[in-house]
Amino acid sequence: MNKTVFLYKLKMSTITTFRYVLALAFFIYGGAKIYPGQFSTGDFVFDSTKDSAMQLAWHFFGYSDIYNLFIAGGEITAALLLLIPRTATLGNIIYLPITVNITILDYCFNIPALFISSLLTFMSVSLLLFEYRKLKMIFFNYPPIVKKEMSHHKKVNIL
Repeated sequence: MNKTVFLYKLKMSTITTFRYVLALAFFIYGGAKIYPGQFSTGDFVFDSTKDSAMQLAWHFFGYSDIYNLFIAGGEITAALLLLIPRTATLGNIIYLPITVNITILDYCFNIPALFISSLLTFMSVSLLLFEYRKLKMIFFNYPPIVKKEMSHHKKVNIL
């Protein structure tokens, strides 16, 4: 097999695998936020001598059902878009800020899923790098806007 063909197939396989893994992860996490609920609910009094930062974060995020549905909606939307080849780049553009936010939260609140969230963030960034040419064309290689001057017509006196 030609080296170029092999590298192309490897790239396409990697892109497809990353898209499916990212989509599966967000279907799971988005679904967990909807039912039965990923975060803790109920009364909570934080005691810094015995409660962990993760417990504080879990109760904070569990406080609002609307917020949970909003985050779940973003995750599931990104996952659905990633599964459709035509919308995969848009899905990943939606996916990246969500997963970066999750990674930062995992790091700041000592949430044990730091490895998984970091891996998902890496995969999302990698997908965007694979799509660099397409994104560059969309955001940076746009044709200049040319203003057409309106031709000035002679005034016609009707009298």
